[in-house]
Amino acid sequence: MKPVLADVCRLSLESHGSLANWNDWWTYEGISGPDFWGRLNPGLWGLCSMGRRQSPINIEPQHLLFDPNLQPLRIETGRVGGVCLNTGQGVVFRVNENSFAEDSNQTSSSSVHIAGGPLAYSYRIYEIQLHFGRSDRGGSEHLLAGTAFPAEIQIYGYNSDLYADASQARARAHGITAVAVFVRIIQNASAADAGTSTNTELDALTSSLQYILHKGDSVSLRSLSVSDLIPPKSSMITYDGSLTSPGCEETVNWIILNKPLYITQDQLGQMRKLKQGESSTPMAPLGDNFRPVQPLYRRVVRTNIDLYPNSETIDNRVEPACPSMKLKKFYQVSPEVLAGAIPRTLTTF
Repeated sequence: MKPVLADVCRLSLESHGSLANWNDWWTYEGISGPDFWGRLNPGLWGLCSMGRRQSPINIEPQHLLFDPNLQPLRIETGRVGGVCLNTGQGVVFRVNENSFAEDSNQTSSSSVHIAGGPLAYSYRIYEIQLHFGRSDRGGSEHLLAGTAFPAEIQIYGYNSDLYADASQARARAHGITAVAVFVRIIQNASAADAGTSTNTELDALTSSLQYILHKGDSVSLRSLSVSDLIPPKSSMITYDGSLTSPGCEETVNWIILNKPLYITQDQLGQMRKLKQGESSTPMAPLGDNFRPVQPLYRRVVRTNIDLYPNSETIDNRVEPACPSMKLKKFYQVSPEVLAGAIPRTLTTF
């Protein structure tokens, strides 16, 4: 006997004929939610159910591996233009690669690249996603010690050194990188200091949401600085994972920043006004657009967060601190092994 779910999908697709679009078949709840993505379309989305390098994950601080070789992240400072869209599943800012950003006071560019950190290639930013909850208790896709944040910004780039575009890169090795930034709420905006004030570029994104209340609505943003969406001097956590929506391709190098962005309760309220459906059938609110965390399956999660800096500032004085985690210890080949080895001459071509 065929599964009931498969029969429902088959009959529905037959009724729609060639107009059926798989992008409209998945949601974040019910029989089209994350638990069923791999069964809805096993040919294209099978990794959503069977993959063992899936995202998001729960970040457990006690299991992080310190890697002193992780360099700072580098993001170009140019500004880009694009379209902010309500997809019915989430909010997406898609960079328009065919036009230049327009800003009289800033350098404009048709593309912005990200490199450094754990990345061996240069990645061209093509999309920014916004995940948020219907309540303050959750909304982020990644968890930190089992705790969710009200929202999470995800900045996606494709490997422009190896691939022509994001569609090609998402199915290939080292194809995609995703920079995730947790978002916290400013409880008292008037009392916020410089470290907890709202972000100008995030303000621009949230201000545009009033124009995309329903599925299919879009609004142009002529100038956005992706580099300014990144909290300054932020350490990172990184691991190999997947896209968090169908088909869950396991080609993503994830970078989760150690510092959050901040928004007000009013801005979060604007997000929660968005609807999943079109204006004629608005359906449910768009929030809770996050995939549940996935098993780690022995993957290594690395960080360059140094818990013991070499110095710290106390009362405007630089004082010695605890020894750094950057220990000067290395593996060496055993002398017994080298004793019988024959040296090999290296030839330079």
